[in-house]
Amino acid sequence: MIKTWRFRTLLRLVLGAGMLLLGYSQLFANEVRVLTIEGAIGPATSHHITKALKKAADDNIELVVIKLDTPGGLVDSLRVIVQDILSSPIPVCTYVAPNGARAASAGTYLSYASHISAMCPVSNIGSSTPVTMGSSPNNVPGMPGTPESPDESDETDDTPENGASAMDRKILEDSVAYIKSLAELRGRNVEWAEKTVREAANLTASEALELNVTDYIAEDVRHLLEQIHGATIENVNGNTVVLDTADALVVEIETDWVYEFLKIITNPNVAYLLLIVGINAIIIELYNPGLGGAGILGIICLVLGAYALHLLPLNYAGLALLVVGVILFIAEAITPSYGIFGLGGIVSFIAGSLLLYDTDIPAFQISFAVVGAISTVTALLLIFVIRTALKQRKKGPVSGLDGLIGKQARVLADFTDEGRVFAEGEAWNATADVPLARNDKVIVRDIDGLTLKVERIT
Repeated sequence: MIKTWRFRTLLRLVLGAGMLLLGYSQLFANEVRVLTIEGAIGPATSHHITKALKKAADDNIELVVIKLDTPGGLVDSLRVIVQDILSSPIPVCTYVAPNGARAASAGTYLSYASHISAMCPVSNIGSSTPVTMGSSPNNVPGMPGTPESPDESDETDDTPENGASAMDRKILEDSVAYIKSLAELRGRNVEWAEKTVREAANLTASEALELNVTDYIAEDVRHLLEQIHGATIENVNGNTVVLDTADALVVEIETDWVYEFLKIITNPNVAYLLLIVGINAIIIELYNPGLGGAGILGIICLVLGAYALHLLPLNYAGLALLVVGVILFIAEAITPSYGIFGLGGIVSFIAGSLLLYDTDIPAFQISFAVVGAISTVTALLLIFVIRTALKQRKKGPVSGLDGLIGKQARVLADFTDEGRVFAEGEAWNATADVPLARNDKVIVRDIDGLTLKVERIT
């Protein structure tokens, strides 16, 4: 009887644990997670989405909804997000919301890459023409550009590739092929996908639904979940998934400290300030050794600034001009040139600041006001610090034995050749070429060991 009772108790415990685990898995299976993306797509955005998709896959939830409102973003960050969506075992829905939101440029690519595309009634999508500065593809796709109007007598079409350089055409064709491949994968409008890249075409939500650019129009997330309930989603990392979202638990995903940190330091103005503060702090430390604080601050700022620049589309020509500007500031302080070096340094510094980021996206450009203020302050600070240091060097030693040279002393007792003098609060052995009387004023001309060589002041 005892053994039977123990067996039944153990069986009940096992069955209970199994039911709890089944209920736990079902709880997550009917969960829909929503993360909100607003503003330009950058490194912080890609980190946030990557982490959210990985956590969703680990918890095996039903669906991830990216609530999107963006003017565009950086291509490196965009491609990371698209790759994560394509490899996600959990369906992903890009939902352009709230009313008045847009999925411009990079946002269009995200919408095409997602398993489900949805929009609010009052929203728009498109304007995906690449915008470049002619030196790097790092800013493709960025903010939508406005193609130049063709001449009235020109018979050619008005697509952006007219008159473009070979590099611009390569970037354009790469962008076209990229979005067309996403459209073919998701079974959406391939022709319009090409049109939005070549001609910066744009659609309202109703037009996008009619042209098979988006799949649903929904007032809010709950309305969206009701519409997609029971939908069959193919190509979910090679699998087919039937959605069960009618009564799903909706969970808003909060941003973490890493996202907030990346969002701050990848602000181009903040990254620029970190770089300049780091340079100035290191210069102050080098010309005033022993302080310590300035050097530590400079190293921290330079490391953070370098990390931020690594994540942003850096233009090395702009960085080189910044370095040249600093060198010219130093040259002006060391070799006064009536402002020629200083003026050249200011021009180089401002030009380098404006060219530091290789992108036309406003969200990733430096403010003109910040450039002007920092350039002025940096020039004045560098010139002041270096000139002060040079003045101190010209004064010569002010302590130790070498500091006695040139100082006055008083003879303590009459002597010829060798005697004692009082200098800088101490009595010293001294030698002189002429006889000296007590209280004579002498000047120290040299030091031999601990013996001062003095000369009468006449």
